[in-house]
Amino acid sequence: MNKAIYLLIGLFLVSCQEEIKTITPKPIVKVGSQTNIECLFDETTFATPDEYPLLKELKICDQTQKDLNNYDVPACNPKFFKFYPFIENKKLKDAFILLIKSRVQGFPLRRVLVFEREGKELVKVNGFVANLIGKRKSASKHDDLILRFNDNAGMGEVVFYNCLYVWKDKHYVFKQVEQINDANIKSQFQDSMNVEIETVINKNRMVF
Repeated sequence: MNKAIYLLIGLFLVSCQEEIKTITPKPIVKVGSQTNIECLFDETTFATPDEYPLLKELKICDQTQKDLNNYDVPACNPKFFKFYPFIENKKLKDAFILLIKSRVQGFPLRRVLVFEREGKELVKVNGFVANLIGKRKSASKHDDLILRFNDNAGMGEVVFYNCLYVWKDKHYVFKQVEQINDANIKSQFQDSMNVEIETVINKNRMVF
């Protein structure tokens, strides 16, 4: 076999290798799988190019603000805002959860806002005075949310309720309380505690 044939074979193999694309399959996430969330608001840049335009569209911050210590009139900056997707295979610009840092715009606690686009308009489908501490995969393709509510029970005592919210009729609804002060709810008390805690959350206007 002469050198010319070797050269042609070599070129053919290189050409074939360039056409072969390595396809990395997406990991399969099972229904019920949970992702814990801890947001410190310590990022200096947004995670995706869609996030800053979304804040501008919502008009929830001041595009000209340079003072990152001004919480009353916040800059459009990741120091104050964090985005999370919640619908499987839907673009962030069309459906997202917005976690807002405490003290922003005079609110002492964190807030969770859920938006979905209808046509060209972003519509708020849920609002919570709470912290987003986890998401759980759901068969509905809309992640279940685990929200942590603070309840000032009086005498300086603060009680924390970790509650599960699920997607129903185009918005999130209360499903159950899962923990109180990080202690699990015993099965025999689950139904009664669900009623009690949901009543407290609504009474304290933590859902809007």
